[in-house]
Amino acid sequence: MAYGPSKNRSRSQNEPREPNLIPIMNLFIVIIPMLMTIMVTVHLAMIEITLPTEAAGGGGGDEATEELEELPKIITLALLPDRFEIMVEGIEDIITIPQLSVGTYDYFTLDRNIARLKENNENQGTIDLLPDPTVKFDTLLRSIDICKSNNFPNIKYLTSSTKYYKAK
Repeated sequence: MAYGPSKNRSRSQNEPREPNLIPIMNLFIVIIPMLMTIMVTVHLAMIEITLPTEAAGGGGGDEATEELEELPKIITLALLPDRFEIMVEGIEDIITIPQLSVGTYDYFTLDRNIARLKENNENQGTIDLLPDPTVKFDTLLRSIDICKSNNFPNIKYLTSSTKYYKAK
């Protein structure tokens, strides 16, 4: 027994068919909001640091010699894995601030010493910061904040140099 042609076959092939909008609606209603909820956002923090330069610009004359006498002393704060060290140019004594316990730095004592150095060197606005590569980033940020809160607006970031030699 043969059946007659279906209704779909009887329609002409040139008639437009209605598009299936269900997959597009699923895309906009379900998939895109789901992707937006699992998207990871990146937060950036900017720290203003001054990297060391190789050579300083110059001018010369009698004014330069007068300025050299009034130049502030270089203050260097070294961040080491077990302590802070503060070195002042021209003073041989190094201020050492040991950790309170393993992994806990004494920021209060560091703040007092930096404030005392600022009182003694009022015209100094720059402090050199020399962090050890193993020191945590949080320690570096807290040290920078302490220096800036004690009117050292310019932080000069020093890097420890390591030289490698090839054996012959």
